[in-house]
Amino acid sequence: MTSLQPTIRRGQDADLAAVLALLHGAGLPTGDITSAQSLLFWVLETEESLFGVIGMECFGRYALLRSLAVAPSYQQRGLGHRLVARLERDAQTDGVERVVLLTETAETFFRAIGYAVIDRRYVPEEIKQSAEFRSLCPASAVCMTKSLASSRTGESNG
Repeated sequence: MTSLQPTIRRGQDADLAAVLALLHGAGLPTGDITSAQSLLFWVLETEESLFGVIGMECFGRYALLRSLAVAPSYQQRGLGHRLVARLERDAQTDGVERVVLLTETAETFFRAIGYAVIDRRYVPEEIKQSAEFRSLCPASAVCMTKSLASSRTGESNG
């Protein structure tokens, strides 16, 4: 185990091979990683390696959280929570009000950090048009959502 503190930064083109390897290792869809129009990634790394990733596909006020993966040897250390928190903070700064995700394996993880199950019928149309919703994730995946706008309410009432 490394003693270096991991850092999170925006992903770059040079990270693509490592990102794809992490996603494949976690069994997550990668079919549109290079073609999705508004897909952003954040990576978790030390000087030695890249071992975590989270992605977000933006649709104006809405975003689709996708592709959260942490290498097995780094799991159970709160790093997934750190990645989600960074994505949410940056998304909110960029004007995103609601995050939606599909998961087959991480419902408990996302419930614990404020996401709620939602029927796919209530997902914004923009997100329904994404490749992840149309074809990459099976219909059996749980759909979840979290409002980011509510945490800003206090700022605008001053």
